[in-house]
Amino acid sequence: MRESGIGHEEPPLPPATNEDERWALVARICASPHLARSTRLKELLHYVCRRTWDEGAEEIREHEIGVGVFQRPPQYDSTQDTIVRVQASQLRKRLERYFAEEGREERLFIEVSRGSYLPVVHERAELQIEAEGSSDTNPAGPRPGRHYLIWLLGCLSAGLLLLCGWLFYQLRSQTPTPAAGPTVRQFWSAFASNGAESFIVVADSSYSALQDAIERPIGIDEYVRRGYEDEFSKAGLPPKYGQLLRYLMARRYTSLADVLVVRRITESQLLNPARTSVVHTRDHNIRAFQQGNHILIGSQRAIPWVSLFDASLDFHIYDGNEDFHLMHEARDARVWVENRRPRPGELPRYISLSRGSGGTQGYALIACLPNLSRTGNVLILAGSDMTSTEAAGNLLTTESFLSDLLNRLPAGAGSGPPHFEALLSTQRVESSNRGFELIALHPHGP
Repeated sequence: MRESGIGHEEPPLPPATNEDERWALVARICASPHLARSTRLKELLHYVCRRTWDEGAEEIREHEIGVGVFQRPPQYDSTQDTIVRVQASQLRKRLERYFAEEGREERLFIEVSRGSYLPVVHERAELQIEAEGSSDTNPAGPRPGRHYLIWLLGCLSAGLLLLCGWLFYQLRSQTPTPAAGPTVRQFWSAFASNGAESFIVVADSSYSALQDAIERPIGIDEYVRRGYEDEFSKAGLPPKYGQLLRYLMARRYTSLADVLVVRRITESQLLNPARTSVVHTRDHNIRAFQQGNHILIGSQRAIPWVSLFDASLDFHIYDGNEDFHLMHEARDARVWVENRRPRPGELPRYISLSRGSGGTQGYALIACLPNLSRTGNVLILAGSDMTSTEAAGNLLTTESFLSDLLNRLPAGAGSGPPHFEALLSTQRVESSNRGFELIALHPHGP
């Protein structure tokens, strides 16, 4: 998210497209359903092919791609910013699907090398010969000197098998995700009805913790250009404290609530997995919001991209660390919500004290809005705490809850989802969510 501009253009095809069979193949791949709606992956494929085939590059480094394709600044640290690795992994998967489906009759086969990111072109016949050779030309078994390697790989495989079994048991011991009902499926189908790429964006918990540590908010511009790094060497700051902040911001942490919401969405198969990516906040960018569909799981304090839509929101969640002038009775509030456009019977502010007789009160916001160019949709699931965020995800994936909410909205027009904001009041005892209540619902016009 370090791009300064919002505009975007499709990468032009090289002039050799009609003369070079490889470029013609790239054009077919980019026009296929696997890449047609993913501009970032098309840009990545074009870049590595141009650098290799047209410019003769013998090596392509991750840092070069980050600067040349994803507009990272020249000084960015590719060991901490994983956008290139994430997108390259997605590209490799899409290429495999293309050659397994639409491109199964292609004479040439393209794969992107791991690490060097060089595109390698094979002929199908070569691949078949290699496969046959590996099975027929070595009937005597493993070559001498490889026994130790085989033994080691066997031990690793056994260890991984035990680990997978343990993880499977842990997942099975949790409450299974209920099957999605017709209303839930209809809503999510409408949300992604444009057929474009969908991004599930999880919160940056390090970003939220840093704001607590320096006791001030960090805006989206400062987040994009990493201006907060000045805090690490601020005058008077103990060196170890600065090192701790640097260590914190070098990691990509997220919350358990985000993981649980992602699990509900993916296990219920509410979005097409071939066109859905789960990304960390720091690996997303401003340009992406001009197209596609986005699910932001977190408040503005954990996902600064929420601020791109703040002007359209009627509700804004504040917590006790945010600089906000409240009336006298709210000064000891743990969390509160500003209602910018109150409707009859609603309060201008919803205030929660630290703890009540029924547990800790919180709030959650669900907002379904158009993206920046109004060609796709954005879902914001923002909670004042982890259980509130989880409550927002539960509402959108539970048939009875979502049906009740949608029945209160005016009938929508077109194939897209209804645009609205919903404010929930949540109740938590220890770390368990005791439920939620819909306290305000604001439809948004087309």
